[in-house]
Amino acid sequence: MEAAYRHPWRPARYWIAGLIGVAVLLVIVASSILAILFRQVPARGTIFGLPAVGLVVAATVFGVRALHDHDLASRLRDLYRAGVLLGIGLLLWLLVVDVFTFTQAAGPAVAVVCALACVPTTSIGLFVVRRLDRYEKEPWRLVMVAVAWGAIVSTSLVVWVETIWDSVASRTLVPGPALDVSTAYSAGISEEVAKGLAVLLLYLVMRDEFDDVVDGIVYGAAVGLGFNFMESVTYMTHVYAVFSAEGPGQAAFAAASQWYSRQVLSLFFGHATYSALVGAGIGLARQLRRRRHRVLVILSGFLAAIAAHFAWDAWVAYFPISSSPFALVEMHLRTVFMQGPFTSMVLVLLAMGLQVEGNALGRQLIVEAASNQGAVLPDEIPVLVRPWQRFRARLRAFGRGGLAGYRRLHRLQRAQLELAMERWHRERNEIDEPLAAEEELRRRVLALRQAAWTPSP
Repeated sequence: MEAAYRHPWRPARYWIAGLIGVAVLLVIVASSILAILFRQVPARGTIFGLPAVGLVVAATVFGVRALHDHDLASRLRDLYRAGVLLGIGLLLWLLVVDVFTFTQAAGPAVAVVCALACVPTTSIGLFVVRRLDRYEKEPWRLVMVAVAWGAIVSTSLVVWVETIWDSVASRTLVPGPALDVSTAYSAGISEEVAKGLAVLLLYLVMRDEFDDVVDGIVYGAAVGLGFNFMESVTYMTHVYAVFSAEGPGQAAFAAASQWYSRQVLSLFFGHATYSALVGAGIGLARQLRRRRHRVLVILSGFLAAIAAHFAWDAWVAYFPISSSPFALVEMHLRTVFMQGPFTSMVLVLLAMGLQVEGNALGRQLIVEAASNQGAVLPDEIPVLVRPWQRFRARLRAFGRGGLAGYRRLHRLQRAQLELAMERWHRERNEIDEPLAAEEELRRRVLALRQAAWTPSP
């Protein structure tokens, strides 16, 4: 939703977000320096990795600011800056850090092929995740910001922190159960905290786009898909290098197996599920009034994600896939039985959130229509509360006015649902916005209504 007003002040959550952001950058800088001292990560990983993180952060700032710009020229200028900075950041991270630091044994060509192989599946995952929100879909700009944070900032934090953890553990623990448990805890804690912080920062900075549990699940899953993309590339190139001595065919098969395991079988069962659990907790906190309750549910989301991740890593360590002819069946059963309960938990939370959201929006649409201000008409309510009916109405508009008619009605429906969402938050005292924001949304709906029913010249 485009902001309906300019913030005349900065709430306390902006300061909290700033402190968290500074803390994350300090941890990344400190851990990267220590990683170099431990000689676990080459110096170029820091030289090029830290600027990549900074560029993504700067792109996020411009992208968020564009959502608050009323002037079209200013919005386009900020979006252009955000796109350029994000592109450069991705280039530095993919071509320098991943290709030459973590995938140098396999070679740049293999790394590029692996990355390209992960693009279609990750794109499908993002499309499905965004479609989960039946009523008010999240802007692609913010979804891609979440993906970028998961792919670059979160992985940067994890790479350097886990490097230090593993180095210390390998010096103090002997190989065996203790070291396996340490590795499982390292991944579960560092990765879920790193990904969860991205969702938490989005909630603090863009609270007007973060409505409830449904939005939390969408943004959390997007962060997880970005992280999974980068991790898939790393593992695919790693196993390719390991098996390259046995021939290109065996190496390619090993990389393809990693692609199938991470980009197909575990696309929604793995990191997307873990981060969605964090997002669900943060989304629930969005609608709680007492601060201690908000803190409790956010911590519960983090703990659930860490537990799910730890359970998976511990299971893999203690019960590896056998070399029998049933290995492929074992891999599928292991994923379903170990990850399925946590993914089911996310789906249950999503279904409950959608039901609550749909009922609330329907009630607010009825109240808005009864006010006779023209933003919502009584006969539009059954259409607005049903996604399929909204789509059919847009198809009819397409038949009358072509693509322009379809887009005009789509913008009108989206604005009407945004107005209903604003009313819902205000009814529950969940927003710190002035009443003028709601009035501005209503004026925008009326303007879009006029444009939707005005024939094109």
